[in-house]
Amino acid sequence: MKAKLLNLLETKGDLPPLSDVLLNLENRVNDPRSDIEEISGLIQTEPVLSGRLIKLSNSVLFGGGKDEVHDLNEAIMRLGMKMVLDLAYTLELPKAFKKSKSFDHIQFWKHSLGVAYLSRSLAIHLGADKEDLDASYLAGLMHDVGILVFDYLIPEEYSNFIKAVTESERTLGELEIEKFGISHSELGAEFISKWWPVSEIVVKSVRRHHNSPPKKKIKPGIPRLVNWANQIASNNEMQNGIAIHFHPLDESIFPRLKLNKEELEVMVDKTKEGVDAADMILRS
Repeated sequence: MKAKLLNLLETKGDLPPLSDVLLNLENRVNDPRSDIEEISGLIQTEPVLSGRLIKLSNSVLFGGGKDEVHDLNEAIMRLGMKMVLDLAYTLELPKAFKKSKSFDHIQFWKHSLGVAYLSRSLAIHLGADKEDLDASYLAGLMHDVGILVFDYLIPEEYSNFIKAVTESERTLGELEIEKFGISHSELGAEFISKWWPVSEIVVKSVRRHHNSPPKKKIKPGIPRLVNWANQIASNNEMQNGIAIHFHPLDESIFPRLKLNKEELEVMVDKTKEGVDAADMILRS
């Protein structure tokens, strides 16, 4: 089955592509000659995206009590071009895949948004370098894309699989490997690497976000931060609606994150409030 799935990734002609506006934004944002007016003008060619992006930039997660912005130029000035691109991904990716009959599409993306925000928050808190910081949000947002790829490539088989394992105490990844020979982490990384123009750090983070922590107490990279963000979200009422079993939060992460429980609680509360507030934006 693993060989069949990887072959489908290579040959299936109708795999969900990124929208033209995302591809163009990627090119413009990564071009040092681009300016705010150029980025704003590109987004304004998609009025629905433009309006939703302004709303999201004013949300708890990204506005944070600052004065409300009313146009794209203000939003880009506040957030920066890279964060605006990340928000465009947040709004466009849910439209790339059809809503699944096997799980709640909105709950899935709310979880992904929560992990994205927590991954970036942890990266900022730990003083990650620019390359890692730039990748942290998308790595969190895309960490479970492999679930959508499973559902897209083999919808009937995966739907039956989800229904059959709902009572299991083993992790989703373990059960996927047993059934299909590949986990959603690996399948998602293979898909993203082939079809989407994102950094290698994002691909590596998607592939490794369920890996066990290294034995040596090295500085955590983005894959480890996504793993922890996923744990934190899942243990704080921000599950993806699919995972059959998730591990309780490993309290040994607190010294590694240089956070105490109270500080993490503040971060979690802000994330939950922002994810709940983003619900209507994701549904529109």
